[in-house]
Amino acid sequence: MTKILHKNYWVNLKESPRGFIFAERRNVNSTATLLYKKQGSGYAFLLRYQPLPELKINEIKKAKWTDLYPCCVTGSMEKGETPEQNVIKEVYEETNYVIKKANLVAHCIAVSTTQMNECVYNYVVNIDNCKQVNKKTGDGTIFERVSKNVWVSEKELQAVLTNTRFPYLSSLASTYWMFLKVIKSEKIRLK
Repeated sequence: MTKILHKNYWVNLKESPRGFIFAERRNVNSTATLLYKKQGSGYAFLLRYQPLPELKINEIKKAKWTDLYPCCVTGSMEKGETPEQNVIKEVYEETNYVIKKANLVAHCIAVSTTQMNECVYNYVVNIDNCKQVNKKTGDGTIFERVSKNVWVSEKELQAVLTNTRFPYLSSLASTYWMFLKVIKSEKIRLK
């Protein structure tokens, strides 16, 4: 039986019967969604720039709250909510695009980290012909008030993914890989 070591509203620290200690968020699973649209002869991608509470990676000693890092549209799944329902809700909440299940063109499931029991449902969504309504984005939290959306070209997205000096959310690479594999039908060579 799993033992709870620490509990609060947002996260539980648990120990498995085999002695493995892991964190569990209140809403265990989440979604990460890469939006794209045709732009001229290529594609544009929506990057969501979000803050991290604290960042200490390589040369970066400590990030400021205003140092935003690139990721997909993300969201924690509520109890009883399907991944598809969460994607539709989060895309609307964070971008104001009204999408339907038919806009979800590719998906995969990933494990967030070995230190948690969270699955991340990664999606690629085509928003060509989708309506963007004029409404304030976000859920009102400080996190979402600081975040911003930026459309980038495929070349700019590739530059983000190959920048070794600043992090990005790992699902950004996963969703772009799916885009290449499914949408562009390109063969992926892993080095």
